[in-house]
Amino acid sequence: MKVNFIIIFVAFIINSCGNRNYIELNDDVATIEHAIFSVDSIYSKFEDSVSLVFVMDNQLYINRTNYDNFDSLTQEKVPELDHLDGSDWQLLKDNLALLQRNNINGFSSTRYGFTRFIYKDEPGEAYMNRYIALDSGNLSLDHTGYKLLDRKSNLVLFSGR
Repeated sequence: MKVNFIIIFVAFIINSCGNRNYIELNDDVATIEHAIFSVDSIYSKFEDSVSLVFVMDNQLYINRTNYDNFDSLTQEKVPELDHLDGSDWQLLKDNLALLQRNNINGFSSTRYGFTRFIYKDEPGEAYMNRYIALDSGNLSLDHTGYKLLDRKSNLVLFSGR
């Protein structure tokens, strides 16, 4: 009886922690795909000097600069985004909040021509990051060093190098 209880308890703990090798979202896959597409479209309007945008614990980071509380942040306080129009700024904020709720916390471009979004970031695991990208039919991980882990619709989960 004790052994069964321990096995069930351990299985519950492992299951509740989630598996970073599978895409597990709080919202509908189509909603996340649309949010990633919108953020990627806006990101293409950024200057080339913006290499990483990250939202963690409701804090916005751009190129390692912390811009404090994401909810109350205004566009004027973020020089890297001052050239965006107001609708792009609001769309970016709304979509980043949605992605953050689904454990997608940051994004950056790759030298392979696509934007990768950081998925379920774990501190101290810089070399084993998980990324999500949107595959519109032309995404290839061949010769990139990334390893395909999971796919849901047009979302592809892969591990870092």
